[in-house]
Amino acid sequence: MLTEAKQKLRQPLLPVARALAGLGVTPDLLTAAGLLAAVLSGIAIVFGRIPAAILGLLVSGICDLLDGDVARQQPGRDRRFGAFFDSTSDRVTEICLFGGLLLNRVRLETGPTLSWTLAWLLALTGGLLVSYTRARAEGLGIACRVGVADRSVRVGLIVAMLIAGLRHGEPFLWVLAALSWVTVIQRAVHVRRAVSGAAG
Repeated sequence: MLTEAKQKLRQPLLPVARALAGLGVTPDLLTAAGLLAAVLSGIAIVFGRIPAAILGLLVSGICDLLDGDVARQQPGRDRRFGAFFDSTSDRVTEICLFGGLLLNRVRLETGPTLSWTLAWLLALTGGLLVSYTRARAEGLGIACRVGVADRSVRVGLIVAMLIAGLRHGEPFLWVLAALSWVTVIQRAVHVRRAVSGAAG
């Protein structure tokens, strides 16, 4: 379902991708622009500038949708570094967002509670492990897109948290943590079954 939703979002952007490719814009440039927007979004979160943070995430998301389509419009290009750069940028984006959430609490001098900190830590580590399990599985030659919380879901929950208000963000962090760790388990089970099936 999430893949279908992404495809529907991509369709209106295909003419833009073709135009950018025609102008010589590289996928790596779009990835870098998306990363910069995400970093600025994280900084905006620190200072409680929620509309700016959401705008930064929107720009970052559009760049993330476009870079792959622009790469497909330039078939002669070696995509290996681009794939590496894109994946690494996605992880840096998540770190910036979670860093922004933590530093916002520190800046307000309210201090994160033990419960908030635990939810934050589980959500951050779970999200990073979701990405790691996929990368490690694909390194073994196993496709691994399964699970309830891919990156788009996790970023969507952060956007929902920003809209609801950072002071009311702890429940969102717990949901994010739970979904992320469930996804890690789902991917581990998927890889185990794939390996067992290949061995059989």
